[in-house]
Amino acid sequence: MWLTMALWVLAVLSGLCWARWWTGVFTALTTLSFIWLHAGALDRWSGWLQLATLAVTPWLLAAQQGNDEHRLRVLQADEARRLAQLSESARKLLALQTATQQMERQIGELSDVYHVTKETARALRLPELFRISLELAPRLLTAQGLWLIDLSSTSPHVMRATRAGDGRFLPAQDGPPAKAEQEIIQHALATGRPGFAGRDTIPSLPGAPLASVAWAPLTREQQTIGLLVADDLPEAQGKTLALVANQLSLQLSRIHLYERVEALAVTDALTGLYVRGHFTERAREELVRCARHTLSCALLMIDLDRFKEKNDTYGHLVGDVVLRDVAKLLQRNLREVDLLARYGGEEFVMLLIETDAEQAMPVAQRLKQLVEVHPIRAYDELLTQTVSIGLAAFPGDGADLEALIEHADQALYAAKRAGRNQVVRWTKDLSTLGAGA
Repeated sequence: MWLTMALWVLAVLSGLCWARWWTGVFTALTTLSFIWLHAGALDRWSGWLQLATLAVTPWLLAAQQGNDEHRLRVLQADEARRLAQLSESARKLLALQTATQQMERQIGELSDVYHVTKETARALRLPELFRISLELAPRLLTAQGLWLIDLSSTSPHVMRATRAGDGRFLPAQDGPPAKAEQEIIQHALATGRPGFAGRDTIPSLPGAPLASVAWAPLTREQQTIGLLVADDLPEAQGKTLALVANQLSLQLSRIHLYERVEALAVTDALTGLYVRGHFTERAREELVRCARHTLSCALLMIDLDRFKEKNDTYGHLVGDVVLRDVAKLLQRNLREVDLLARYGGEEFVMLLIETDAEQAMPVAQRLKQLVEVHPIRAYDELLTQTVSIGLAAFPGDGADLEALIEHADQALYAAKRAGRNQVVRWTKDLSTLGAGA
């Protein structure tokens, strides 16, 4: 019996652990040993039951083992599929995070561009554009200095700024380009695109900390009209510099257009008087005519006294009202043939046609008195204003317009020095005193 049981145990073990043919071998041996050693037991139904049990049990265990292995393979396949799905989800999540970071960077860049466009759009002059750019630059660039180079005219003009200890950019002296700046301009124009350069390319770069510069062109209709230059700028910020330059290109083009339109304009938008350029053209024509016919003219330079104090006290809106009121008062009390223009700021220039100095002095005095007693209603304020007037006559005090303006200006500042609210005629003695308010 022990042999049969040993063979059966081996058959069972083969069904659990070994290959199926071992199960068949040991099951057959178990059956044969039972028949050989216990043939008498087969006379009873219990003997056949024992034989069937010995023969079937290993195969049932083998079948169960196969079923378990199949289920394990199914579970492993399912786990592998789930791991693959998880890996794909992780890959997609990583890609989504990367795309989100890129979008955040793009949003940041667009936000920077928006702020540059919004803030610089109000600039009407190149210095104002540069000043606003300096206010925005510390948030966008870590450069140690910035240069805005205007290349629109035959003589390039450079506006400079250096970084202070608190991170702000402070304007430095502007003017024509220095030697290193000329080399930067030549190198940038030669490449025609944003770039970086060091001492090996531009040997005349200043000393530490400036060891390299980056630039981005300002273009209009594929023509370079300016350069935005930064010193000691990380290469990673080159794209930001180009974005800022692109926006400044639009504003610089707009400023150039505004200046051209302004030069062509005849009247000043605030006062309604002639602008300086138109007055200059007309005045030169009148002087030529007067010289041809031996006639006299008188030029008056008129300046509002202590006008800056009104601006500081009441604000620029009130100051604008004062300027308009004085301009209208002067205009109403002139002949149609006379020329009156806003010369700049709070200064007016007037040309009295066919009027000599003796005739012009009473006119100037009357205008001064009219302004002095004229009440000006500016919003909630009731103000008064005085003017100082300098007078120069043609041809005795100056043979051309430039000389007349210079001498009338000297007389104007003599009136300022004398206490303001006065009319002073130019004399040769004033030329030696110099100008000063």
